[in-house]
Amino acid sequence: MPILNGPFMSLDASGTLANTLTATHWKGRNVMRQRVIPANPDTAGQKAVRSILGTLAKAITAVLTSTADPMFVGSPFFTAARDGAPSGQTWVSWLQKVMYSLFDARVTAFAGLSGTIQGYYNSTATSIGLSSYTDKAGDTHTGGEQLFMLAYFATFYLGITVAGGYLTPTDGAAVDDFGDAVHLTTP
Repeated sequence: MPILNGPFMSLDASGTLANTLTATHWKGRNVMRQRVIPANPDTAGQKAVRSILGTLAKAITAVLTSTADPMFVGSPFFTAARDGAPSGQTWVSWLQKVMYSLFDARVTAFAGLSGTIQGYYNSTATSIGLSSYTDKAGDTHTGGEQLFMLAYFATFYLGITVAGGYLTPTDGAAVDDFGDAVHLTTP
């Protein structure tokens, strides 16, 4: 039952009447609207999108932003992404937009790397705080795979590279250096 404070619709009203009308505020005005219950069918397509965006969101937790940095600078990865983002987009939305269509190919590319190179990425990912993530589809993405996604984005969009290339780093130190570029103010 709606709660009215004063004559109907003149002061404040809130609540639902007979599961059909909802009293609420919109742009500072009291309004009545039809009650709508949002649907969340959890389709395969929605799961796929949520899986990709969730994995990318997990990966960017390792990026040192200017607000989290005690020196208020952020990592080289962050500053390059922030400064390179198209007008009207945040660096996060830019990364997600770019990587969304490339996600499956990058997962396949990481799976095709040698165990040694995967080990470099996994080791560095652990050292910067990335852990495995199980997405909405039930697939597990290691921290190394997430770091590999960031390395692809950094290489092709930010001009930050892993020595030897993100697909064939020269050694574990090269991946560690990239991890520092993601996670530290001065690598």
